[in-house]
Amino acid sequence: MNKRAEKLNLKNTHFVNVHGLDDENHYSSSYDMGIMAKELLKYEKILDYTKVYEEYLQKPDGSQIWLVNTNKLVRFYDGVDGLKTGYTAKAGYCLTATAKKNNLRLISVVMGEESIEKRSQDTVKLLNYGFNTYKVNLIKDKKEVLGKVKVEKGKKEYVDVVLVNDAIELLNVNDKVSKYNFKIDIEKIVAPVKKGNVIGKVQILNEDNKIINEVDITVKEDVKKANIWDLFLRNLRYNLVWK
Repeated sequence: MNKRAEKLNLKNTHFVNVHGLDDENHYSSSYDMGIMAKELLKYEKILDYTKVYEEYLQKPDGSQIWLVNTNKLVRFYDGVDGLKTGYTAKAGYCLTATAKKNNLRLISVVMGEESIEKRSQDTVKLLNYGFNTYKVNLIKDKKEVLGKVKVEKGKKEYVDVVLVNDAIELLNVNDKVSKYNFKIDIEKIVAPVKKGNVIGKVQILNEDNKIINEVDITVKEDVKKANIWDLFLRNLRYNLVWK
């Protein structure tokens, strides 16, 4: 875990146990917890579990165990679907929460709270501030084809390229949407290449020519390497067309 924390550049986090109970050398910060939450949310399946408020587990003898989520906001705040509560005597009541509304996902972190109620109240204040202050503008959908590029030694000579992730911009709710320019930089592509492989980047610039986002580019579909027969037929076709 410490090696992973180092890779994430978490400068105020150090682990010495797996359960999180108080130890002088076991610590983290609100900022680092936010970064960890952001990284965790890349695996969206986790939300299928953290958003569940209550569940009953069947025991071998037929009786049931009732489990209830310690994050009460998954039930009482629209959009909250995670993530993790915590409590120790020294840390107080803590909550790293996440919520999504109108395509805007927020992460909030509170620590050192005096009670569960205060923990929830302060989290609600943070989330309300975020949703009332900011909005997300979708500049370009990742499903939108940017164009075609040549694939060296590929079974397909050309392939469509798309963004790895949606190109978005975080705006104040009162801001107007700008006009955008795109600067595309794609590397030479040599087969085989798979969907998801980063083959370049696109810089998104606003009307003032300021870079507001940079998004990786990938191919829309896998392209296998061409065999000798594929290349022979391609060269033959070119020669016939040329003549």
